Amino acid sequence: MALPRWLILIVFCQLVQVFMSYDGGATPASIDKIQNSGIPWTQAELGLLGSLDKFGMTISSVLWGKLLQTVPAKVLLVMGLALNSASTLAFGDIEMKESMYAAKLLMGITQGLQCVWSTCWVLTRAPSEFRTAWLG
Repeated sequence: MALPRWLILIVFCQLVQVFMSYDGGATPASIDKIQNSGIPWTQAELGLLGSLDKFGMTISSVLWGKLLQTVPAKVLLVMGLALNSASTLAFGDIEMKESMYAAKLLMGITQGLQCVWSTCWVLTRAPSEFRTAWLG
C-alpha cells in the first residue's frame, strides 16, 4: 500500500526543517567542545565555520535553479536531503578544521536547493491570493 502523496510531501518538508534547524543550532551549541578539542581555533575561524552554510546556500542557488529546469525535482530533493543528512552527521563526528569547513559548506549547498525549490513550488502551485507578492 502506497502512502498518499500529500503525506509524503508533509513528511519530507518536516525532515528538511529538522535538518536545517539542527544545522542552525549545531555550531553555536558545539563551540565549547570545538574549542576544547585540542585544535587551536581563532575567532575568525569559528566565525567562518558558522557562516559557511549561509555562503553555500547563496552560491548554490543559481545552480539549483538551473538544475530544477532539467532534472526532476523529486530526484534533486531526495539527493539533497541525503547529502544534507550525511554532511550533518559528518559535521557532528569530525574534528579536523578543513573537514568541518567542507561539511558546513556542503550543508549549505544542499539547503540552497530547499530554498529555491520551495519558492518555485509556491509560485507555480499556490492560489494567486497566497503567492508572495515580492517575488512575482
